[in-house]
Amino acid sequence: MKNFYCLFSGKDCKITRQMPSETIQRRYIRFSLDIPAFRRTERGEKISVTVHQISLGGCLMSWLDDIYTGDEFRLEIPLPNGNFLPLHCKALYKFPGKGIGAKFLDITRFEQELLAKIITDVLEKEGLPVSVDPFAAPPPYIKDRITEEDKLRNPRLKEEVAVEKILSSDK
Repeated sequence: MKNFYCLFSGKDCKITRQMPSETIQRRYIRFSLDIPAFRRTERGEKISVTVHQISLGGCLMSWLDDIYTGDEFRLEIPLPNGNFLPLHCKALYKFPGKGIGAKFLDITRFEQELLAKIITDVLEKEGLPVSVDPFAAPPPYIKDRITEEDKLRNPRLKEEVAVEKILSSDK
């Protein structure tokens, strides 16, 4: 994944550049932030995880051996006031040894607003611009066309396409 820098309100911020692909319109802006969180097991145990990328529709979180593609689980992300936002998630993709791409299931507008507060709080703490609205539709990004063969030959590109589908999905 390549990064480039831009200026918002006079501050630097890191933006993740997407790999070439078909034209895709994301529903929500994706933020590359390391957010500590917990996964709650079926027995109620808390397992520490890190959310590496997040949008109002899903996330990419640290690797867990006991989560498989299709598994549903509860993710708890700390709110600025010390409470936790519980989110019902579904693992859509596993990047071996790297992370799990998950979407948020049945997330309400209220939960999205709380998630937006979490994102804003983390941006502020990291000294990044907070003028970005998590609810705003991302600008369209026209990507060079690539072939299915390119996607199969390039594992990094294959992972990027999978993350893009997870974080831009509506369902």
